[in-house]
Amino acid sequence: MKEFKCGTVSIIGKPNTGKSTLINSITGRRISAVSDKPNTTRNKILGVLNSAEYQIIFLDTPGIQKSNKFLNRTMVQSSFQAIGEADVVLIIVDATRPTVFEDSDVIAKFKEKKTIIAINKIDLVKKSKILKIMDYLKKRFDFVDSFVPISALEKDGLNILIEEFVRVLPIGEKIFSDDYTTDQPEKFYMSEIIREKIFNHFYQEVPYRTAVVIEDMQETKKLVSIYAYIIVENSHHKQIIIGKSGSMIKNIGIESRKDLEDFVGCKVFLDLRVKIDSSWLKSKEKAFNYSDI
Repeated sequence: MKEFKCGTVSIIGKPNTGKSTLINSITGRRISAVSDKPNTTRNKILGVLNSAEYQIIFLDTPGIQKSNKFLNRTMVQSSFQAIGEADVVLIIVDATRPTVFEDSDVIAKFKEKKTIIAINKIDLVKKSKILKIMDYLKKRFDFVDSFVPISALEKDGLNILIEEFVRVLPIGEKIFSDDYTTDQPEKFYMSEIIREKIFNHFYQEVPYRTAVVIEDMQETKKLVSIYAYIIVENSHHKQIIIGKSGSMIKNIGIESRKDLEDFVGCKVFLDLRVKIDSSWLKSKEKAFNYSDI
């Protein structure tokens, strides 16, 4: 009989390398907002993968980058904390832009842990380029013995990646029950769905300076009514989110409602409004847990 493996894996990488797509693909659930824009993830998000032989607990983290902005600095601190908490660190490298961490202090944190590197988005580059990237990474991270090419979007190579996790995870009893998949409440999923649509529709600073709060939810057998606010800093951003004659917020609502119906499994009524809070990005508590305030 095989010994049971259980432990935590922190998913680390630069912005827009596909961390959220990977954790969603591995767990089979929409645990984190996915967008082609960097820094979509703000919270450490726990996802759990269960089998008869292992339990892997994933921490998805904000992309690591240098910045003087309050929110970005706090997000990076969250990533470093996740490294310290992990049994295994997974570094995601984007095969289309294979830059890695140059900061020696960051790399030193990886050396303290069992580290795996995944080269993501291999579906977008030639095989010859993947081999060159792997050679470069092996020289740059000579303390890492496992490099796995994957496509998180196409779910290519994920079984091999999971096997590598299990290989290095500690032996131990499971921490969570078999039906446990995340520590986030249902309202968090819903707010992430709406926030994803905001990222898909807007550019520059607007999506990064918004939060989504599910204020209330009412359920019947055939209908779930969701009352939500998009939080912005000022009236200018409010006008942008609403759009001419309400066109933008209408589109966000239509797209969100479709995914929300898939999530809850029935019809959804979505009441989506915009609220101004000029202080929300100046508070760590609000910036990361607005719905709990």
